[in-house]
Parts: sequence; C-alpha cells; structure tokens
Amino acid sequence: MKLFNGATLRTLQFGSIVLATSALVACGGGTSTGGSPAGTVSGTAAVGAALANASITLTCKNGSGSATANANGAYSATFAFDGPCSITATGGAITIHSFAAGAGTFNVTPLTELLLDYIAGQLGTTVSGLLSGITSNPSYQSALSNSTVIANAQAAVAKLIKDTYGITLSSSSFLTVSFTPGAPGADADLDTLLKAGAITSNGQPAASLAAAAQAAGAAAPIGSGNNGSTGGSGGSGGTGTTTK
Repeated sequence: MKLFNGATLRTLQFGSIVLATSALVACGGGTSTGGSPAGTVSGTAAVGAALANASITLTCKNGSGSATANANGAYSATFAFDGPCSITATGGAITIHSFAAGAGTFNVTPLTELLLDYIAGQLGTTVSGLLSGITSNPSYQSALSNSTVIANAQAAVAKLIKDTYGITLSSSSFLTVSFTPGAPGADADLDTLLKAGAITSNGQPAASLAAAAQAAGAAAPIGSGNNGSTGGSGGSGGTGTTTK
C-alpha cells in the first residue's frame, strides 16, 4: 500500500476542513466576526397566512445568517453567531421583524413586531433604532437577551391587546411558541387580530396599536425595577419618538 507523505496528508486535511465549513454554511448560510459557536435559530413567519418562501435575514451582535422559509413559513438557519439577533422576514410586499435572544425558536409575526414596539419604548428608541443598534449598543443587546425583560414585555403586549380589542391570546409566549399556520392556537390568534383590525393587510400592527405599545413601554422603562436590569435604559441608537 502506498503511504501519503506529509505534504499530501496536510493537503487532504485542509480539503476536509473546507468541505466541512461549506456544509455548515449550506444549512442556513452566514458569517461570523469572531470565534462564535454555531447555533440554530428557527421558527415560523406568518401574518395570519404563512409567509411562504419568505427570505429570512438574521443580523446578530456578532455574525449574520440567512434562510428561506418553506411553504408553511417555517425557517431554520444554522450559523456561527453571538446573540441577540434581529430577524427580518420578507415575502412579496410584506416585511416584518422579530428578534432572537440566542439559539432556539423565534417566530416572526405582527405580534413580534408589536413586541419590538413595546421594548423600543422601554429603551427610549424606535423599532428601527433598536434593530440597527443590536450590533453595537450594549443596552439594547442586554435587553433583547434578558428572559425577564422579554417575558414581561410579551405579557404587557398581551394585556394591551386584551384591553384594546377584548382578545385574549392563546399564549403570551408568542415569540417562541411553536405553531403551524392554519392550525388552532397562535396562528388562529393572528387571524382573529386581522379580523379585528389590529393587524393591517401588509402584516403590520395597526398604527394606533403600535403607538400604544410604544407608549406603554415608555411608561415602564427598563431599569425601573419591574422589567429586569440591563445596565442602562438608553443608548446611542434611538430618537425617543413613537414612529417606526
């Protein structure tokens, strides 16, 4: 049997590393700006109907990734990153946003857009300021990684919807709950909100509801003792207005 010499063996080893790296990127696609470990972010993009074949873009504290949702709006992206991450789902004329605290299940729906309105209000910024600050603002990064902040914000959004429309959500954990479009539960909530006018035809929360969410968040700023501590309540990415 012919033995490989040292140079040939090193060449084969390098080729194996390249192939392994290519396979990892193919699972979701992405880049990293450091030694971040690989993780998977998955979920469902829906606005009542599934956001079928939507383009999903994730921009994280460190690293970025992308994926394409299937016909049911389900997506999964595996890449090297350090959270939190903003999530943007685009399908046709609809673009909606969400965020991922780290690896795991994180949906993209009008409710997650409303959740961002509320947290942006808590931080004295706008949704666009909050999302763009994920890569650089420590206060935003801390808030969007804090399980207490996230849970309290979801509960506040659920209460706002109940108080405004008389609709009780099937789950206040709408950011992370697993669901399938067309099935009872979280997807039925979206259908009910659409019929009530809480969601518009472009998948956005009604303007008055979004403004109310930001105002409610501003009335309960992070760091007030009720929402968890992030080490700060402001940041460099905000304007303090209630517009997106």
